[in-house]
Amino acid sequence: MKRLLMLGLLATLLAGCQNGDGSNDANMKTLQKTVGRERLLQTFSQVTPPPMGKEVLSGTDEQVITWIRQVDDWTHKVLSSPVTGEMDEYAMREMHKHLTQVYSSQMAQRLIDYFYRHDATVGTYQANSTKAMLGLRSEWDRYELRKEQPANNQYKLTLNGRRRGDGAESVLSHSSEYQIQGDRLVITEFRTES
Repeated sequence: MKRLLMLGLLATLLAGCQNGDGSNDANMKTLQKTVGRERLLQTFSQVTPPPMGKEVLSGTDEQVITWIRQVDDWTHKVLSSPVTGEMDEYAMREMHKHLTQVYSSQMAQRLIDYFYRHDATVGTYQANSTKAMLGLRSEWDRYELRKEQPANNQYKLTLNGRRRGDGAESVLSHSSEYQIQGDRLVITEFRTES
């Protein structure tokens, strides 16, 4: 009789442990695909930031345009580096830190906020989209670059590009602002529309 009672109690306990509302299963699946800090750091070690010396802006128009495209490409690689499109809080801090090698802290945060949404229920960040974010990676037939210096140690670049295809013309508009800190440039604004 004791055995039968013990088996019944054990069966009840096991059945209770296996039944759930399913939300833990969903959270577990989410956490299994979340990229952590160490994995992200490993990826970042393979993504070299573009040169940020202030002399970059004194190059020819073609050199400056190539450099802007490098910044755009690097930014996209950094933001899309979690291969699953999801990362935890610690990885997000590392991403912000990595972006500040090129951007101001505020601009880095704006990029992250644009590219990711925070899921407070499980404490992760998920990519809004994996599509190309800034649009400079595509080929354009013609570029026009304008450099301005609105204040001492500040620069502004405006880039317009045009491309013909399928009987229509596409236009790209890019503007970016830079602050000189020591011998390096820090990007305070980086915006592209097409």
